[in-house]
Amino acid sequence: FTFANAQSIGNISKAANTATKTASATSTFDVASLSNQIMGQLSPKLKLTDAQKPAVNSLVNETLNKKKNILSTKKTDNAGYTSKMTANRESFTAKMKKLITPAQFQTLLPLLPKSAQSLSPLVQMLY
Repeated sequence: FTFANAQSIGNISKAANTATKTASATSTFDVASLSNQIMGQLSPKLKLTDAQKPAVNSLVNETLNKKKNILSTKKTDNAGYTSKMTANRESFTAKMKKLITPAQFQTLLPLLPKSAQSLSPLVQMLY
């Protein structure tokens, strides 16, 4: 057993640890749970109709899944992650505008977090 072998084993361990951390960050992002929390907030505040709820729920899940797919890049490419999340937020807002009434949209705007520091469950989806 030589020093070179020990060093390469250390490198393999580091790579495995990094991969595990990235995988665990993505696997702990529970889309179903977050979707329930977000719908629990949006549904009563926006007074969503029974016809609107499935469409809004579908959009919330779509947005959460997009985030889950890019979450692994947050540590390796923060600028790329931020750019993709900005596009994701804009897409969510534009699609919501088509799903709800203008009055509901005006109610939605103050609910949307302005930064990742907000305490709203919507932060988990949009930042």
